[in-house]
Amino acid sequence: MAVLTRFDSPFKPAAAFYTGTGATNLVPDLFPVAINGRAYFVDTASNQFTRQYDARVRDSVDQSAEPGESAINPQGLWRRSQSSWHYGAGQEYADTADAEPYRFKSSKGIDPWTKGELSLLSDTTNVYSTSGTNLYATTADSRLYGSDGQNVKYTTDFSTVSTVTGTAASNIYSITSDGYNVFFSYANGDIDQTNAGTTSASAYITGIEAGYLTYVKGRLMVAGQGTDKRKIWNITTTAGSSANNPSPLYTHPNSNWAWVGFAGGSTHIYAAGYSGNISLVYKTTIKADGTALDIPTAAAELPQGEIITAIYGYLNYIVLGTTTGFRFCSTDGDGNLLIGPLVEISGGITTFAGIGKYIYFGWTNFDGTSTGIGRMDISVFVSANQPAYASDLMATAQGTVACIHEFNNKPLFTVAGTGVFIPHATNKVASGYIETGIYRWGIGDAKFVPKIDLRFQPLKGTITVAVASDSGAYYTFPIIDTQDTKDKTIDGLEAKVFEAEFKLTLARSSTNNALAPTVTRFMARAYAAPLRSQIFSVPLIMHHRLNVRGKEYYQDVDFEMQNLRDLVENPRVVNYQENQTTFAVIVEDVQWQVLDDSTAHNRWDWEGTAIVIMRSVR
Repeated sequence: MAVLTRFDSPFKPAAAFYTGTGATNLVPDLFPVAINGRAYFVDTASNQFTRQYDARVRDSVDQSAEPGESAINPQGLWRRSQSSWHYGAGQEYADTADAEPYRFKSSKGIDPWTKGELSLLSDTTNVYSTSGTNLYATTADSRLYGSDGQNVKYTTDFSTVSTVTGTAASNIYSITSDGYNVFFSYANGDIDQTNAGTTSASAYITGIEAGYLTYVKGRLMVAGQGTDKRKIWNITTTAGSSANNPSPLYTHPNSNWAWVGFAGGSTHIYAAGYSGNISLVYKTTIKADGTALDIPTAAAELPQGEIITAIYGYLNYIVLGTTTGFRFCSTDGDGNLLIGPLVEISGGITTFAGIGKYIYFGWTNFDGTSTGIGRMDISVFVSANQPAYASDLMATAQGTVACIHEFNNKPLFTVAGTGVFIPHATNKVASGYIETGIYRWGIGDAKFVPKIDLRFQPLKGTITVAVASDSGAYYTFPIIDTQDTKDKTIDGLEAKVFEAEFKLTLARSSTNNALAPTVTRFMARAYAAPLRSQIFSVPLIMHHRLNVRGKEYYQDVDFEMQNLRDLVENPRVVNYQENQTTFAVIVEDVQWQVLDDSTAHNRWDWEGTAIVIMRSVR
């Protein structure tokens, strides 16, 4: 007669069947499997003992009116592409739910503003060299006027630069024009004037310590410096007449206050200034009789610590330069400024200029080799009061961008200590790059990026693609240089990544500096490789008596079934042991197939097979 042993009795010399630790040593020596530390025999004859991986991706349907990339079979390579870049820079992540499809992270030397095209910007030419730092510009009639040290100079084409005679022995502080007359202040505070019909300067205001000058909405606005730094004036004296000590429009009550400039909006004139870490913008309007301005009142305040450095008005918009970047503003019905989000620009911004649909801003020391300007497109907004922007023309120099001005309907900029730069008439920059921002392909799991596709106009020059995986260094793929071709597919890397950022470098033709690549589409195709769970289907023999290697063991079927059902009704991670491997699983279902009954206890005791469905936890 066989020996009857209970499952909860010690099996000697082996360990106890269940010790409460979630695993048992009875597997694999005596039993093939165990769930949560309880060992079982498997009903191999049932053909239900299986294991498989769950699907890599679920089926999806593109229900949009116009099929897009989401209509492509998700079982294949997942696509992330860009066919226009005219929403500008500043987007760190390229494919999050709130990402703009036509935006990117950063660029240099790249023109993204033509829809559907990515090309190189013009190179720049140094048309006036100087060691001077006070390089400010304005226009009167056909003449471009500029300051350099103690001199005011003018030109029409930079082939000849003339000097205005009669200026004082003091550095020029600021310069502005009403379109014909040119007004300039000195470091010693006086204001002189000249005009497009003369070559000499004459005294204009001599009784105040004048600083910043701006001609705005038909009025000459002056901010003081030195002992008069708290004061602002609206000068209405006719040019050339004697007018000493005009009365200030407003004197700020804060003795430490300093004004930085003026701008014209749709209905108001604005004056900006700061004291310590407090920056305010004031507004004033022209009196009904047109003779004077109202006393200024506050129109906006910047966050503490963000110091205002410049203010500029263009097409009824106001732009504020700060020590940390710029803020774009619209106005409400009362003339108060509705301030947009901060766009951070390293080095801060001190100068702006509007040309066409663009506002250009100074980008001092963009990197370790270049300084230059950036560009906003005020016809494209990525959010409320935040226009598209990107870096623009650059000079191979270091130094403060002192001024930007329109010249022949293009931007001119000055670099303190270096000179004046304009776009080259024909040449493109030698090379430029654009960084796409980070792609995650919609999931945080691992993936491969086996293919990268590019389309471009018949190639002139070269294109180089690089990828940075998981915030690492860029890996550069072989250069694309077959001239007049229109597309290229690059084999990606074999290593798995979680996220990837791409960099495209465009270089002009080696035989013609006016020719350069124009990219029309970029696409990176990825294969999702997430951690995939295994699905276990394990048919457990649930009989009251089991014969194991010649020994009979008693099994309390009701108790075992209760334990298994509890793992379904109260889900938790448990151990599933199969032979010599242990998996962390969650029991998802238990299917009970009754095959027989037993009257071992003088009651109906079912016997059969319990098919346990488990999913591994990865």
